Amino acid sequence: MSTSLTYPSSLQEYAVSEKEYVRQHPEYDLLVTGAVVFNREGKLLIVQRAADERAFPDLWEIPGGKVDDTDETILQAAARELKEEAGLIATRVVRKVTQITFGERPGRSPTTWLKLVFEMDVESTDSVVLDPVEHQKFLFASEEEIVNDVVGDVELVYISAPNKEVKLEAFKLRREGMSS
Repeated sequence: MSTSLTYPSSLQEYAVSEKEYVRQHPEYDLLVTGAVVFNREGKLLIVQRAADERAFPDLWEIPGGKVDDTDETILQAAARELKEEAGLIATRVVRKVTQITFGERPGRSPTTWLKLVFEMDVESTDSVVLDPVEHQKFLFASEEEIVNDVVGDVELVYISAPNKEVKLEAFKLRREGMSS
């Protein structure tokens, strides 16, 4: 991963490895990232999980995934996941959008996951290439389409209510950022 990824100083706490972040925040066991990307028209990139995915097949989400031991920083992990899942090259982390904590799953030892979601600028939104093992479709959706859970004739079904809220928060922060 290129180290040319830029970010504001307000995101410095995420410019550390997963191991270091978890050491500083022992309430979390594992970190996951999400990447919010807007195109020139101000629409948000969403991807549909593959039909044969074990977890949450056919549901819509933003690109993202587990922070790996090999990721230099959490911010680099978000950029790597965006490249792997959507083929997009991040150039700048704009802001932290939100974070979601989720946890214990029945039949497994208690684990607390932290998902950190960042808005990212990319080289171009015209070249989305999905990893077909993970995702089968992508769309750019307006805020209204996210609110109404439909883009054209495509119904949007998300993994969870917080998963939808992440998208709405991204639109809100983008509006606020443009008006300041």
